[in-house]
Amino acid sequence: MKSTSRRNLAALISVSALAAGALAVTMPGAGATTINAQGGVIGLSGGSGSHLFTIKPDGTGLTSVPSIADNGITPGWAPDGTRVVAGSTEQLVTGRTTGTTSLVQLPGANGGAAGPGFTGPVYWMDGAYVISGSGGELFYGPSDGAFAPVPLLTGTQHPAGVTDDNPTTSPTGQVAFDRVTVGSDAAPDVWTFDPVSGNLSKTISDASSPVFSADGSTLVFVRVVDGHRQLFTAAADGTGITQVTTDAADHLHPTWDPAGGRIAYDVAGADSTTVEMLTLSDGSVSTVSTTGSNPSWQPLRKNTFSWVYASGSVTIDQAASRWAFDTVGKPHVPGLIPARSAVLVNKAMSTYSSPAISLAAEKQGPVIMSSGTSLDTTASAELKRGLPKGSTVYLVGGTNLINDSVANTVTALGYKVLRLGGADLTAVSARVALQITSAPEWVFLADGTDYHDPMSASAAAGALGYKGRGVVLLTHGTTPTSSVTNFLNSLDPATTNLVTVGRNARTALGTMPLTKDWEYWAIDGGSTDQTAVDLARFWWAAPYEAVVQDTWTWQNAAVGNASNATYGPVLWSTEALLSPSAKEYLTQESASVQSVQMFGPNASYSVNMRTELANAVANGNSWVDTHWVAGGVLPAAKADVHAAALTPAFSAPAATPVGGLDKAATVLPGRHPLDAPRHTTR
Repeated sequence: MKSTSRRNLAALISVSALAAGALAVTMPGAGATTINAQGGVIGLSGGSGSHLFTIKPDGTGLTSVPSIADNGITPGWAPDGTRVVAGSTEQLVTGRTTGTTSLVQLPGANGGAAGPGFTGPVYWMDGAYVISGSGGELFYGPSDGAFAPVPLLTGTQHPAGVTDDNPTTSPTGQVAFDRVTVGSDAAPDVWTFDPVSGNLSKTISDASSPVFSADGSTLVFVRVVDGHRQLFTAAADGTGITQVTTDAADHLHPTWDPAGGRIAYDVAGADSTTVEMLTLSDGSVSTVSTTGSNPSWQPLRKNTFSWVYASGSVTIDQAASRWAFDTVGKPHVPGLIPARSAVLVNKAMSTYSSPAISLAAEKQGPVIMSSGTSLDTTASAELKRGLPKGSTVYLVGGTNLINDSVANTVTALGYKVLRLGGADLTAVSARVALQITSAPEWVFLADGTDYHDPMSASAAAGALGYKGRGVVLLTHGTTPTSSVTNFLNSLDPATTNLVTVGRNARTALGTMPLTKDWEYWAIDGGSTDQTAVDLARFWWAAPYEAVVQDTWTWQNAAVGNASNATYGPVLWSTEALLSPSAKEYLTQESASVQSVQMFGPNASYSVNMRTELANAVANGNSWVDTHWVAGGVLPAAKADVHAAALTPAFSAPAATPVGGLDKAATVLPGRHPLDAPRHTTR
C-alpha cells in the first residue's frame, strides 16, 4: 500500500518482509517518542521447578503467581504492564499476574510445541510481538500466539558460528542483544538491529545482557571487570559508557525502573541470589528481595478509550465520519484522512447496511445514512463537509430502498452517483462485491437475515481495503441464491480463500449448486458475540485496536465499523456490561490492544462498562484515558491525543490482518496458515 491514509498506518506486511528487515513503517520523528510510564511491581523468576513472583520495589508485598510457571528465565512485561510473558525454557506463556490470568500458551519456534529452549522473552512493537532466544537465534511471533515464531535475523545477518541471546526492545522498535562467537574465548558484544532499515551493527564491545530504558534512550549492560560482572550504562548508540557498580560481586540481569533513574539486578553469591536496586543519582543501594531472581520491572502506562457519539443536531453517522475524515477546504487534522467517496444507505434497513462497511473501507469513505425517499439534511451536510465535489457516492440498494429523488439530490450537490442494486439483499451483496473486485483473494459468506454476523464479516473484509482483495456475500438464511452461487462459480478456488461466518452461512454453502470443489474455513461460535470473537482470533494477530459495539443498535455499528475497518476486530456487547466472550478476548489481547473505540449515544457508555473494559484492556480505571468525542470531534486542545489514539507509536506490525499477507509468504499472521485444516464442499 502506498496510500498515506490513516488506515494504511496499520500496514499489511508479510512475515518474510519483517524478518528481512524490509518494513514499510511510519516511525516517530526525532524527539517524538514520549514515555510516561510509571514503575509497578517487579517480576521475579522462582527458580527451577517454581513459578513467577511479584514484589514491590521497596521490598514489600511479595506475591506468588502459581498459575504462571517461571523457572529460570527473566520474565518480560507488556508495554502497559497488563500481561507478563514468562515460563520455562520448554514453554512460554503470557498471562495476568492479578485477577483472571487468561493464560495464552505460545507456540515453539518454527512451529514446534516446545523447541530447543527459550531464553529472555520480551515484548516488541507496542506489545504486538514477543522476541525470545532459542537455540542461539532470536525468534519473534505475535504475543497472542497466533502463529509460530520465526527467525528475526536471516541470511548474512545471522551467520553460522554465532549465538544471539538476551534481546531487549525500545519503543521505536530497535532490538539490542548480545552476540558471541561459538568456541571463541572472546566476550560477547552488544549488537543492535533496526527493523525499519534492516541495519545490523555492533554497538558495544565486551558487553552482554543489554536492557533499554523505557524511553529507549539508554542501555544498561554487563561487562566483566577484574573477574566480576559489573553494570554499565551507555546511550542507545553505544556512546557515553559509564560504570555504575564497583563492588566485588557479580551483578546480573539488570532491569530499569520504567520511570527512570533506578536499576534493579541480581547479585549472585556463593549459595544464593539477592535482588538489589541502585539509585543512579546518589549511588545508594537497597535490597529488594532474597526470594527469586531475574528481576523484570513492570511498566504502567495508560491506554485510550474513545466514545464517539451523536450530539445536538449531529447524528451518529456524521459523528463517525467526522471522527475519521478531514473537512474539505480546512487544514488537515492529525489522525484523519481525506474522504475519496461516500456510501449511502437507508437508515431503516439494517441488513442492507452490512455490505456498505467493506465497500466504504475499500473506497475510503464514510457510511452515511438517510431516509429512502428524500436525502436527509444531515446526510447532505455531511457529504458537503467531508467529500470533494466530483467524488462518487455509492447507493447501496435498488430504488425500493433509496429512490431516484435521493439520487437526483446527491447529483445536484455535485457528486457522481453509482447505484449498487439488486433484486434482493443477496443480489445487492454480490453487486457490491463486484464493485470491489471480480477476483477477490478472500470471500466471507454470512447470513444476511440478521446484521451481526454480516457486519463482523464485512469489517474483516474491509481490513483489506484499497486493494480489492476481500468481499462479503450474503445468504438468505440457510437458503442458497443464484446471485451468490454464480459469484462463487465465477471464481477459482485455487486462488480464492473462502470463510463462512455463522452456522447458517455454512449450511447454505453446503446446499449450493457449485460447479467447483471448495475448501473453506467455518467460523461459528454459536452466538453472534462469540462468532465475532472467533472471527477476530482467526483474522487478526495481536491487534492494536478493537471496536466494541452495542449489539442492539445497528446504526452505531454500521458507521463505526466502516470508519475503523482496518485497525482491528469488531466485538459485540450489551450496553450495560462487557459480554463474557469480548471480555475474555480483550484480556488475552491486552498486551497489544491499546485503543478501544465505541460508537453510540453518550448515555450508553455506563460506569460498569467502562470498568469492565478497563479491567480487561488496562490495569483498571486508573490506567485509562477516556475521550468523550461529542459529534465525532475532539476539542482542538486534544488533537494530538486524537492522532495518538489512532496511530500506534510503531505502526506497521501493530494490527496485522491475516489476509494482508502476500500469498508467497510461508507464515500467515493469523491463526490459520493456508495449509491449516479446512472443510470441503465435496
